[in-house]
Amino acid sequence: MIFIPNPVARRKRIPLTPLIDVIFILIMFFLLSSTFGIWRPLEVLLGQPTGENSALEAATPEVPSILIMVGSAGTSGDVQLTVNGKTLMFEELATELDRLAGKGATSALLVPENETDFQQVVRILDEARSSRLKRVSLHLR
Repeated sequence: MIFIPNPVARRKRIPLTPLIDVIFILIMFFLLSSTFGIWRPLEVLLGQPTGENSALEAATPEVPSILIMVGSAGTSGDVQLTVNGKTLMFEELATELDRLAGKGATSALLVPENETDFQQVVRILDEARSSRLKRVSLHLR
C-alpha cells in the first residue's frame, strides 16, 4: 500500500498592523468630530463704547443697576461674591440677579480683584448671562 501524506495547510496569520491603523483612524475621527462641551458666545462689554452711537450714549449714560464685586476668599480657591453690598455664595448668584432684575435692574457691572482666577470670572459671567439681566459689563483694573 502506498501512503500519500496530506500536505499540512499552513495557517495564514492576519496582519494586525493595518487593523491597528484603521482603529486608530476611527478613534481620531470620532474624537475630532464629537462635541464634549456646549460652546456658546459670551458677550461682554469692556471699556468705553466706540462708534457712531458713542456720543449719544455719552450724553445719556446708563449707570449699572447692580455692582458685583469678586474677591478671593482665602487659600482654598473659593471666590467671595458681593452683590450690591450683600455677600453671597456662588450658588445664590443667579437667584439674587433674577430678584434684582424683577425689581427693574437691567445691567450689572462685574469688578474682579487682581488675584481672581479667570475661570471664576467666566463662571460668574456665564451665571449672570443665564439670569434676566440684559447686559453685564466687566471692569478690569
